[in-house]
Amino acid sequence: MKAKIYGLTAALVGGVLLAGCASNPVATSQQTAAEPSDHGAVEGAQEMPEAPLHLVTVDQSGKTGMLDLLGDEETGLPQLPEVENLETDGRYLFADTGSGVEVLDSGMWSWNHTDHFHYYRGTPQQVGQVSGEGAARIIGGPLSTAGSTGVYFPETGKAILLDNAELAEGRISERFTTQTTAHQGLIAPLGDGAIQSEPATGSQPARVQYLDAQGNRVEGAQTECGNPADATHTAAGLAIACDQGIVVASEKQSGGLEFSLLQYPKKTSADQRIKELNHRKSRPVVAGVAGERGAWVINTRNLTMTKVMSDQKLLKVSAVGDAKGHVVALDAQGRVLVYSTESGKVVGTTEPLLKKSLKDPRAMDSVNLVLDAQRAYVNAPAEKLVYEIDFADSARIARTLSPGTAPTWMTQVGN
Repeated sequence: MKAKIYGLTAALVGGVLLAGCASNPVATSQQTAAEPSDHGAVEGAQEMPEAPLHLVTVDQSGKTGMLDLLGDEETGLPQLPEVENLETDGRYLFADTGSGVEVLDSGMWSWNHTDHFHYYRGTPQQVGQVSGEGAARIIGGPLSTAGSTGVYFPETGKAILLDNAELAEGRISERFTTQTTAHQGLIAPLGDGAIQSEPATGSQPARVQYLDAQGNRVEGAQTECGNPADATHTAAGLAIACDQGIVVASEKQSGGLEFSLLQYPKKTSADQRIKELNHRKSRPVVAGVAGERGAWVINTRNLTMTKVMSDQKLLKVSAVGDAKGHVVALDAQGRVLVYSTESGKVVGTTEPLLKKSLKDPRAMDSVNLVLDAQRAYVNAPAEKLVYEIDFADSARIARTLSPGTAPTWMTQVGN
């Protein structure tokens, strides 16, 4: 893959404190992480010396297993219905069944205390179900035992903000529920409240609006955002993929909300816009596929956007956010590629890993690429394998894992 980088100038929108926010300050995610005295501890959980990294796999029937990446031990988790999508915030598993969301607690998590981390291992349990119609969009917060998780049902316009502290106790509890006109939108936790998308109405363009802890609109705390495709929390704020570009919503230490926009170049077509944002948790850099060729890499702290070109279509891409600027991608040939934005070169490519899965569109729908500080993982559903890849060592395949529960769906917890 011949790689090129094109630097794009960050354009700031609403770069000053928004009116109406200063009088209604809410804690930033960084402040939230530093305030609790228990550092994310939950009664009955054991603090660990390092992150309790596990792979969770779910087969076609909903059978669920968890593989310890440090000790190679596998344990079963509660049975799920047939799954249509699987999401995680690094602890909880949100299994979209098409008629609601089943929530499992893996019992494995890390607590970001800003300048250091705490790691915990507890007992896995079934938490409950979030009722809804149609497919769901789930967006987690930066912490698993504090803050919230957003669940949005595009077919009905129903948005729910779940209380993470209650999830940690094994209960489903809604902080608030809102109803909008059905649209391809989202709700994402931020501070004590949430960012929610609102469709265009009359003279009002489509936008994202900040809601307070009770679910009420905060005056002046909104910005334009057409067709929000995805959102994810980074170390610098909430990144939202919009038609215009990437909106970064952040809260100031002094209180108040700020929106920044990293605009796409003028000639960017709709198919080149980001549909999915991926990155290593608690890092500021995110990435997304850029249409038929290449990927967008966004630094939400420096407010920069670059484009990495590729000679093959990329199916998945994720940013490591390390010193070398590693970006890991899965291409249409089933190869995993590693790109360094520091050197501007491709630094590793595997052989094709998903030959059987590539022949099965349903299998490809559930392929996932996840990262931690040392490794990348990609599941091959038809092959019933998970590949562990050392992205810092020329995309070397460190292990080929064959979980007892087939990896139709795969993700990582404990990070």
